[in-house]
Amino acid sequence: MKKKIVLKRFFHREKWRIALFFDYDKNLKSKVKSIPGATYSATHRCFYVDDSEENLKLILNRLRDIVAIDISALTKKNGDAERSIDPQKEVASAKPSPINQPFEDEDSETIHYPQTIQRVVKDEDDTFETESLGRFGSVEFRISEAEGLLVIRFLGRYDPEWIDELRSFGQCNFDKRRKEWLLPWSKMTTDSLADYFAGRRVKVNITKQLVNEKLRTERKVTGDEIRSRSLGKKALDGLDMLTWYLDENRYSPRTRESYLAMLEFFFRYFSSVEPVDITEEDISKFLYDFIIRLGYSPTYQNQMVSAIKIYYTISGKGKVDPDFLERPRRRRSLPKVFSKEEVSSILNSSGNLKHKLLLWIIYSCGLRRSEVTNIRLTDLDRERNILHIREGKGRVDRFVPVPDKVWVKLNEYTSAYNPREYLFEGQTGGRYSSESVYRVFKNALVKAGIKKDVGVHSLRHSYATHLHENGLDIRYIQELLGHRSTRTTEIYTHVSRRNLIAVRSPIDDLDVK
Repeated sequence: MKKKIVLKRFFHREKWRIALFFDYDKNLKSKVKSIPGATYSATHRCFYVDDSEENLKLILNRLRDIVAIDISALTKKNGDAERSIDPQKEVASAKPSPINQPFEDEDSETIHYPQTIQRVVKDEDDTFETESLGRFGSVEFRISEAEGLLVIRFLGRYDPEWIDELRSFGQCNFDKRRKEWLLPWSKMTTDSLADYFAGRRVKVNITKQLVNEKLRTERKVTGDEIRSRSLGKKALDGLDMLTWYLDENRYSPRTRESYLAMLEFFFRYFSSVEPVDITEEDISKFLYDFIIRLGYSPTYQNQMVSAIKIYYTISGKGKVDPDFLERPRRRRSLPKVFSKEEVSSILNSSGNLKHKLLLWIIYSCGLRRSEVTNIRLTDLDRERNILHIREGKGRVDRFVPVPDKVWVKLNEYTSAYNPREYLFEGQTGGRYSSESVYRVFKNALVKAGIKKDVGVHSLRHSYATHLHENGLDIRYIQELLGHRSTRTTEIYTHVSRRNLIAVRSPIDDLDVK
């Protein structure tokens, strides 16, 4: 009995394509790959070519003698009404293409809103098949409460009016690489858009991404397996090349360590492939299979892309164009700040003199966690009442004023602890660790009775915000924080109450009771 190939049309990477679905067979796969322009899509798990009469004839001529070709889906071409993949008519023994399946990974909880037009049938193998209703493709919603994002993806043919509807909700960005729309998440936005598509007989699959214990376990198992793979000589040479580049360009130790670890992991993932033979399609599959599917943050993905991009930029060879690698759009959230009353509670919470001074200096000088641990005794200028911050983020030096209250506390501390080189040192000498700073801060939050989910950096955010509320010009705040651009500093104007308290609500002018 001949093997079977099903041909279907779908919209992929801004073009209509002909997809070829078939059960895995090594010889058949080789035949399909020999078709000019045939490309494998890891997302849709199929080979595809551009949708044209010439390509269709080529497929029929090359494959008709060795397989049974089902073109029934291609003949339903009333305009473009049926140009979408229907997974219910796939090859019987093959799993449906995920293009019309709900986004369901180990880290996701699938939510089916009753008001959306959809039917979901649970298969015996725990995959989902969805029934397509209407003449358009379905729409996928992915909710990430942790990042405050609603990710929307159109699966198949869509109406341009849908884009206008998305943009009517305010801030709306399009990720060109992943073909996804990003909106600030809220239950109201999700419900409203679900109702909008349901009213147009468009099926909506809604999933909520969760970082739970099951996901953490899968991340660890997958990561450990990849790290156990061996590195070839070319990969080791690539790591040496990146090391040389980062050292020559004076990248910070933390950035150097991060990029090298990222590139090493990338090479271990492709342990059976030389770096020069890795393709752009391979990288897309890696980013999806390991980073997107396992729910790693945009920050983690950005670091990985940066490391890969630098390597292929300096190596000057291979099948990867560095410009092909795009960084993910990151949500620009507002900083989390404390009120002045909360800061007072935090700074007064510790009875340990060393811990108290540590928190005082972070807030009163607006320091990063790494900057406070790098303070040497020689950086303190008592005559000028300033602190010299050396090589802050971006290797930027700056001076910050030290208040009189802090000098008094600092004198008490140096007399009691007698530090030798660094202002804050560990029990056995040497620089105080960043992890210890974090623990001191978290203990202070507990003692102060503050239950906000924040990090040490919130003290720096609070310092900047309180300076703005006190009337200090944004340009001076920029200098104190060590920002290269005022655009970075301007974010504090959005959380400062200086202008808000002067706003008079229109309700104050109404005669209401």
